[in-house]
Amino acid sequence: MKVAPLDPHRATSYPRALPDLGAQALRLVTALREAAPANGHAPSADPAWYHAELMNALGVAMYTTDAAGRITFFNDAAATFWGRRPSLGEEWCGTLRLYWTDGTPMRHDECPMAMSLREDRAVRGYEAIAERPDGSRRFFVPYPTPLHGPDGDLIGAVNVLVDVTERRQAEEALRTAAESLAASNAVKDQFLGLISHELRTPVTTIFGNAELLRDRGDRLETDVKQTMIGAIAHDSERLLGIIENLLHLTRLESAPQVELEPQVLAHVVRTSIEAFGRRHPEREIRLRCEPRHLIVDADRTSLELVLENLLGNANKYSPPGSEVEVVIRSLEGAAEVVVLDRGIGIDESEAALLFTPFYRAAAAKTRAGGLGIGLALCKRIAETQGGRVWAEARPGGGSAFGFAVALATEPAGES
Repeated sequence: MKVAPLDPHRATSYPRALPDLGAQALRLVTALREAAPANGHAPSADPAWYHAELMNALGVAMYTTDAAGRITFFNDAAATFWGRRPSLGEEWCGTLRLYWTDGTPMRHDECPMAMSLREDRAVRGYEAIAERPDGSRRFFVPYPTPLHGPDGDLIGAVNVLVDVTERRQAEEALRTAAESLAASNAVKDQFLGLISHELRTPVTTIFGNAELLRDRGDRLETDVKQTMIGAIAHDSERLLGIIENLLHLTRLESAPQVELEPQVLAHVVRTSIEAFGRRHPEREIRLRCEPRHLIVDADRTSLELVLENLLGNANKYSPPGSEVEVVIRSLEGAAEVVVLDRGIGIDESEAALLFTPFYRAAAAKTRAGGLGIGLALCKRIAETQGGRVWAEARPGGGSAFGFAVALATEPAGES
């Protein structure tokens, strides 16, 4: 039977440091069998027993076949590797299923052992996967070598199977670590670039206005001075928000456990809206509670930080004069808070990515600055408290950003 070429499946990470175990084992077997009788160590009455003991003593998976490929012997290490003990003289392979390293099935008649018998040559440089009866898989390197009789005719072959699963796993772990390190470095570089921009901008505004007020404040009109003071206050608040988000995110990464206490959700939300409204009087924010007295298990400070970020996000990307609505509702043992706006909206394909650190939606990049950590912090806080976050586009335009936390099992105390 003509088989497909094997070259495309040759192991690209073939272990050159591994010895040619097939040939070495064959030489060892031949040398010991010839030397042992002269030294009186071989039980001449039972050479088959001696042969089996010798093969088992090698400690590496090894088996032999006849010229037709039927298994004539296998040692204990081979049985352990296969996870089964095949029938001698009846089966052609100890492994029920073979695969190439890319996961595609390998026919038994195209395996390296079959090639060695068919072409009467030692076959090297291949790697394959053996599947055991329990479904587990092992990577291995075969070393099939043909055997010849006194007249030089092919009488079978010997194959040594070197299990390289641990080496493969180590390589994969190293590859994963390298990729993780590369990704970490990329994130670090991205973060440093963003943080330098986001910190420099408000600091420049604060410094510039403060310098003007110091040097020329007595000559400036009152309304001009008030505008400059307002700019200083606005950018100071922005700077404080960046620092608070970074510090809170760092604390959550180092100590993710927080103490949860019963909270009257509507009270926390209303207080947060009022505080936000005092800083942004130009934005109308409406609260709708369904029902009004939900009690949740949460850390109040973290809850307020989530609301601050979601309200700030809605305010940043909504057109002037548009309303932001906050809805509280109960659903299946949890309370949900949803912030609705009529801003630039989101692409549904980006919804999950919005909560990734340093990610900013394509539409947002052209509208307002930001580090891309506020929503990531919301997600981390919600998950730490057993909740979740989500984002979706609103029909007719705008976005809905929400989070859910578990309802409390005990009544709330005084807040």
